[in-house]
Amino acid sequence: MREDMQRRRIKVVDGRFQYRVIAVSLFIVLLGLLLFAALAALWYTVVRTSGRAPAPELLLVILPPLLVNDLVIMAVAIVVGIYATHRIAGPVFRMAADIDRALSGERGVRVSLRRRDSFAELAEKVNALIERIDGARTG
Repeated sequence: MREDMQRRRIKVVDGRFQYRVIAVSLFIVLLGLLLFAALAALWYTVVRTSGRAPAPELLLVILPPLLVNDLVIMAVAIVVGIYATHRIAGPVFRMAADIDRALSGERGVRVSLRRRDSFAELAEKVNALIERIDGARTG
């Protein structure tokens, strides 16, 4: 197998799937941020009504680092999401392309995935199916 097939440079091969997974991850992070903000507001209200409220300046010191932290988490979620979904979308893209080649009449097509890709067993079954189709064409 050629080296360029071993290491695909394009990480977004099925944007619809990959971006949907990333969007769900970001939604979960945002939901966590909103939940945290709601709980912090509730805590601040309870503490303030008890007469032991911290100065409002304390919130101005605490909130910016928390917001920066959430932005960093979102950026990391995007990068990790692209790489993690690539391990799924890449093999599916590869198998679909090889199936299309086999359906167009090309003989000897074999699905070859990278060592750490998902769906190795499915690729073997697709290869067996393509071999059977090739055998039926000749027989």
